Amino acid sequence: MYYLVLLLAGCLSLPCWASLTQLTKPELALMQSLYQQQDRALSATELNKHLLENQFLLATARQLNPELLKRQSSVGFNNDYHIRRMMLTLLIHQFPALKSVPKAQLKAPFDAAALSGLLGSYPADGNYQPEQIAHWEQINLLDTPKVTLAQLLTSQSMQNRFRLHQGDIGLLTHQLIEWHYYADLTAAAAPLLAQQGLTLARLSALAAGELIRPPMLAYLGIKAQLHGERSPYLEALRANIPGSEIQRYYQRHRDDFRYQSQLSALAVTFDTMEAAKQFQTQLRKKGPLSALTATKLRNEFATDEQAALRPITREHAQRWLAQLAFSSKPGKATSPVRTPQGRWAVVYAEQPQYAYYPQDSETVRYRALESLTTQYAVAAYQKRFKHWQQQHGVKL
Repeated sequence: MYYLVLLLAGCLSLPCWASLTQLTKPELALMQSLYQQQDRALSATELNKHLLENQFLLATARQLNPELLKRQSSVGFNNDYHIRRMMLTLLIHQFPALKSVPKAQLKAPFDAAALSGLLGSYPADGNYQPEQIAHWEQINLLDTPKVTLAQLLTSQSMQNRFRLHQGDIGLLTHQLIEWHYYADLTAAAAPLLAQQGLTLARLSALAAGELIRPPMLAYLGIKAQLHGERSPYLEALRANIPGSEIQRYYQRHRDDFRYQSQLSALAVTFDTMEAAKQFQTQLRKKGPLSALTATKLRNEFATDEQAALRPITREHAQRWLAQLAFSSKPGKATSPVRTPQGRWAVVYAEQPQYAYYPQDSETVRYRALESLTTQYAVAAYQKRFKHWQQQHGVKL
């Protein structure tokens, strides 16, 4: 009982989401050992920087994106759930004897019908009303540790929440057993941690920092976000990039805005893929004009019947074939390609001519802003990280 009180006092003295500014030798040794087991080779210096940077990201999330401290996805488990799982891995790695901690055989406090009746229908948008949460908060599922229906429900993934609304009493029981097991295991770990100068609260902060690292790096623009999305933070950076910066970027990277403006090309379409392949073979052996003459077919890019290549731009009337020509390698025929009309096309292009996108074009603006936003994000990140280090006396 003494160790359980000590454990709870430690958690209250340092909230799980508080960030650390200094790490102890036992903490670094533990994390080094865990990373090595996971084949994540970091030197002592790299590890110290990595873990403290995690804590910086944790502090930054509290300032800029506090919702991320609760959960990373509306369809996934909440962060507390993930931290408990990470802590189990960390503690059992450090103290293998904890593997002997048994899981209690618990029963749910009510049956499937009562569970379904308490929760009602799953909301169409997946969001609960405040009064629902307040009601479920009054329903205790466990006394030690105290777990309410609201706590358990909101910790779950969308799929699990839906199952609970359907009265899945097996899932409810499993989650209660896991919650009770975590309390038993951390209570058993408390004296072992104390012997090594470690605390559950500080290790929880390390786990929280590791959990928050990927989404916060994406939020701050240091790594790409899923589906090319930009956080409100990045949108604000992007919106404040002046036009003069775009002009300077264009001048420094003008060659990046060069594009093929015109080609000499031919395109021939066939009813079957076999005929298209035969034409491709003849074109490779005899050249484009001889192959075109032999087929007695017309160049789709031409307005007459002459067997000749024709200059085209991307805006040619045969838009689909023109795009195929511009995406092909000059001097080499394409393999037969199925057209939107169900025919088979072979396209050949050569003699590309080049032009530059105008400085005020949307292409220039988009590409410049993409690159400049990343540059601004990196610079802002480095400045913010340095300020955090100075503010807290952190030396890396």
